[in-house]
Amino acid sequence: MYFPYLRGKQYELLALKELSVLLGKQQKVIPIIEPVRSPNGSGLDRCLTAMHDASIGFVLVLNPSVGELRNPHVAPELAQYLSEQNRSTNWNLGLLIDERTNVADLIANYREQIAGQGRLTLIHKGIAEGLGELPSLTSDLRREFDVIDDRWRRRYFRDLLASSQGITLRDGFPGEERNAAYLGKEESVFTDDHLFYVEESWFGFSDYLTIGEPYADGGFTPRAVAIHWTYEPHPGAPILIRHFTSESNGDTANVGGKFLEAARKLVAFLDLHDIHTEASEVFRSHVANSTYPGLGIVKKLSIQNHLELMSGILSRP
Repeated sequence: MYFPYLRGKQYELLALKELSVLLGKQQKVIPIIEPVRSPNGSGLDRCLTAMHDASIGFVLVLNPSVGELRNPHVAPELAQYLSEQNRSTNWNLGLLIDERTNVADLIANYREQIAGQGRLTLIHKGIAEGLGELPSLTSDLRREFDVIDDRWRRRYFRDLLASSQGITLRDGFPGEERNAAYLGKEESVFTDDHLFYVEESWFGFSDYLTIGEPYADGGFTPRAVAIHWTYEPHPGAPILIRHFTSESNGDTANVGGKFLEAARKLVAFLDLHDIHTEASEVFRSHVANSTYPGLGIVKKLSIQNHLELMSGILSRP
């Protein structure tokens, strides 16, 4: 199973919502969503409704580490939101844990705020001082998944994994501070976890899609436009990521023109390799009509391509 890790920003939520029917048919994707804004009016509710209607399981993080809802315990806004929902068995509630976490306080707060509702996922981004206490602290909380950052050895979590399903989390996105830096960086390996996670005794694998782990709130007018595209060169190969970048990057003028420069490179690549996903056809349409959808839509399409790619690979016989 594939567990894509998304922050609850507008276009990330929209990517999931729009692709929910396809993902629901294949049933190979369980998104992890870390909300960064209030559930009301942020698109989170519409996204979760679409996934529920498509019978897609998901993990909703309750103690976000970034954004407006950042909280070491269950964010009050999310606790209130949950209390208003008629939830089904698809709901799985997540808690982030790192080296600063007081695990006893966090689990006590979870019990108080959530009252044992839903299944539980622990997302380990560091080694908590009270890690050894977690099996007993969560023994009655229907803990289903333990998501473990690949920077930490599996052996630290041996006791936890005796009573849950393990998910390995890796950031495969080659981030750069400026989009123009991608102009000289064409292609690299994004992941091969889909090939080996079962052999390595994981239930599933996770990544930060074509966004990367670092979080930034807000945007700015870029000097360059870069489109990040994951693809499979042939069945059984690692997933590669390729960057298609504009050339006229001397200033911030004409972002739409920069987009078309990058998109034309992408479409030439798609045609050469006969790649067809829902997102690829939208890019082809923009190039054919010389239209610019906005940078948020470009990000959304990149995410959707990656989701469709991974879901399709895992759905093969």
